[in-house]
Amino acid sequence: MSWNGFSGNLLLLLSFFLLIACQKGERAVEVREGLSALPVASPAPVQSAPIAPHAPPRGGVSFMEKLEGFKKKLAKDPKDIEALIFMANANFDIQRFERAQKFYLRALEVDPNNPHIRTDLASTYRHMGNSDKAIDELDHVINEHPNHEIALYNLGIILLNDKEDGARAAKTWERLVKLNPHDPLSDELRKKISEIKEGKLKKVEPENHPSQ
Repeated sequence: MSWNGFSGNLLLLLSFFLLIACQKGERAVEVREGLSALPVASPAPVQSAPIAPHAPPRGGVSFMEKLEGFKKKLAKDPKDIEALIFMANANFDIQRFERAQKFYLRALEVDPNNPHIRTDLASTYRHMGNSDKAIDELDHVINEHPNHEIALYNLGIILLNDKEDGARAAKTWERLVKLNPHDPLSDELRKKISEIKEGKLKKVEPENHPSQ
């Protein structure tokens, strides 16, 4: 995913979460003001296919047909990386995080150096309430791929919201800003970094995950 595409999706997510913050009793995730309200970036929806099994196919293969196809591929080849990632993402999308975790781990056994799979695994751990494992996985990604933008962004979110480690979160986001100093998201991050350093942006209570 390119930085422009990633930042655009995050800005859209911010607008969406600010909109639903005004609605009472209609959200599963606690929403906060500013960037700290954003959830950790999750795996992209499986080829933009809806999870709902009743969604009718539109001139192509339905999601359920794809699901059955990948199940058959895994039955023939348990190490089929495309099928493993599909199953992991599909389970993540419907908040079956323990199942998603198992498929991401199986995918990493096949492709241990894939930073995208490991970043998605970190998001899964975070949704399961295990921020320490999420941080370990993201540190692993960043050590091997220092410019991995989603890993840097997610690490900052977890450090700030879950660990109340504003200093390290600010340093992590500063690295991200240096990668793309002229991106609109970088402008927002600079504001949040300044607020952290001024002591204005702190995390007090843990985030309520959909799985809880």
